[in-house]
Amino acid sequence: MNNLISYKKKDITRILETGNERELCFLMLYQVYEEGAFSNLVIKKADNVADSMGKKLDFTRAMLYGTLTYTFTIDFLIRHITKEDPDKMDPVTRTVIRMAVWQLQFGENIPDYAVCDSSVEIVKKYHQKVAGFVNAVVRKYASAPEEKKNLDQYKPGIRTSLKPEIYGIFKKDFGKSRAFDIGMAFLKLSETTVRFDSSKVESKKLISELKAMGINAAPAKLIRDAVEITGGLKGLENSDIYSGYGMFIQGEAAMLASIIADPSEGSKILDVCSAPGGKSTHMAVMCHDNCEILSCDINESRLQLVSENAQRLGLKSISTKCCDASRISKDNKDLRKSYDLVLCDVPCSGLGIIGRKPDIRQNITYDRIEELLPIQQAILDSAAKMVKPGGTLVYCTCTLNSDENEKQAAAFIESHKSFHTVPVTKYLPDSLVLDEDRKQKAENGMITLCPDTDGCEGFFICKMEKDRKDDQE
Repeated sequence: MNNLISYKKKDITRILETGNERELCFLMLYQVYEEGAFSNLVIKKADNVADSMGKKLDFTRAMLYGTLTYTFTIDFLIRHITKEDPDKMDPVTRTVIRMAVWQLQFGENIPDYAVCDSSVEIVKKYHQKVAGFVNAVVRKYASAPEEKKNLDQYKPGIRTSLKPEIYGIFKKDFGKSRAFDIGMAFLKLSETTVRFDSSKVESKKLISELKAMGINAAPAKLIRDAVEITGGLKGLENSDIYSGYGMFIQGEAAMLASIIADPSEGSKILDVCSAPGGKSTHMAVMCHDNCEILSCDINESRLQLVSENAQRLGLKSISTKCCDASRISKDNKDLRKSYDLVLCDVPCSGLGIIGRKPDIRQNITYDRIEELLPIQQAILDSAAKMVKPGGTLVYCTCTLNSDENEKQAAAFIESHKSFHTVPVTKYLPDSLVLDEDRKQKAENGMITLCPDTDGCEGFFICKMEKDRKDDQE
């Protein structure tokens, strides 16, 4: 059975020639669910083929990300309404039925018969024996009373499609009401934000040129030198203005990390977990390329993206090195205490970016988060030894888990007496809403951005400085 499920360029081409987007989506979902592939990579592979054929994959993309986003909810509804358990189905059946339920429950203007017929046709091709079972389950769901499909009656975790271990973290750190607001915010389609070099183009001019290309853009919510794009990039990355105006696709909260880091011209900077280079290139632009940035990453292929992006943007101040950030001080003893600024965007649970990376909803577990904590600590400990007296250390994550954020930073400060937090209030955008609790935390060097209040990805930033007197670090 599994030998029939191939996702090569020839398979994508064959399916696109027939116009069967549902079959293409099935293959993508199978890769993500059963083969451990990343959704952004499988859709990119299909996009490349589609572009060469002059086709668009809007429906396929919506179905792929929609099904992945709502998998927890979909599996609950399948059990509740059809009395069948997706965990006990074979991989083909499970994937086809999940995709069908997304269409029936969340799709717009999709006839029930089209969902049922297409599901049966797909499963006949890839697992003939279960065609009757799939037909029965999909039709049973389609014909179920609407009140059973009304999500408002179910628990918050079901409504936000967050499994208990994720929803529990939000509830623990933000309370019941706020946890639900955050979960619902992650279900909204997040817009793409693109950073640009304001020394090369003004915002109004850029937006006008993007409009001429058929790209709908507006000023970003938080960051001045960024635009928010809706309705797709439509060839932007292959255009002359993309590199010409120093553009980089990046979340606004991640941009804020570089702004809070506040690099200076002539400074020596270390970015220890740098791939694909968003913060390194941003800091280089902020310094007018008059600085020295060493961008490190443990993954050689991802580190190559840093070099490619620096070259695309014409930045000469960035060099790269493949290394383990948790050992960076041991493997580079000659560089200890030599950096004006060290930035640590550490590996984390990614709970702040599930709005645009739905794979995380399936893949992250409590055990995996626990495994990340000592890695984060080791990276921070090692990176701290690279900061010179009077220098700056910035710790950040793309998660909303206090164990990885505030508690990790507090534990570091407690065990590293030569470091202290510094206020970040002056770096925060005017449009960022600050209540008293947030103001107090910002004065203590920490800020957490959330999708419900800030309209961007979830992100944590902590800024610290090292005492000017020498120490034993």
